Amino acid sequence: MSFSFKKAKKAQEVLKEKVKLTPLNREVKTVAGCDLTFLDPFKNPTIGIGAFVVLTYPELEVIERVYEVTEVEIPYVPGFLAFRELPLLLKTFRKLKTEPDVVFVDGHGITHPRGLGIAAHFGVITGIPTVGCAKKPLFGEFKEPCREAGCYEPILHPKTKETIGYAVRLRKNSKPVYISPGNLITPEEALQLAFKTAKGFKLPEPTRLAHNYLQTVRKGIIHRKFKEPEGKNGS
Repeated sequence: MSFSFKKAKKAQEVLKEKVKLTPLNREVKTVAGCDLTFLDPFKNPTIGIGAFVVLTYPELEVIERVYEVTEVEIPYVPGFLAFRELPLLLKTFRKLKTEPDVVFVDGHGITHPRGLGIAAHFGVITGIPTVGCAKKPLFGEFKEPCREAGCYEPILHPKTKETIGYAVRLRKNSKPVYISPGNLITPEEALQLAFKTAKGFKLPEPTRLAHNYLQTVRKGIIHRKFKEPEGKNGS
């Protein structure tokens, strides 16, 4: 049965009503970052790899890392990223022994045409505060932040003009990242956590370390997949 984007859109509209942009109701002692990649992103179905890294807060020391590999059949369509990636991220998340207080998701929170990017979707499903950290803008109006580290500009909803996120430059002259609340956190708290977890790189540390770990795992999988069997070529 083919995937129905019409039904997916309806699901987003329903789940969007469950998003709560309330102040954090817990002391943050751990933060996590997650990321996902595909062995062949232009093939469908393809093999997806998901990764989570959990850090202490505010020290930002790694205490746990997990990954998962599975087949992904749903194609990528802008605005529906969660339906392609979320099942694998949730499967990976359930392998964690430590439940993080906040999760940074590689993608958008409420800066989404229907207010439910993958970070918001993940937050609603898990009931854990989430922050969206996207590398490209998707929705909303904003000015380019200045070139200095620490500069940011609000992302405004085109109709309501409410602040739904921030374009943030965490490293001088690097490209900005797009921070938005996913669930159970406010836009201002999401921004502050992005700054407090930054260590001079383009990305907040949870997102950066999850990406780096994922690339290491991916290389290992590719190496094992294409490694020549012993005895070949006269050995």
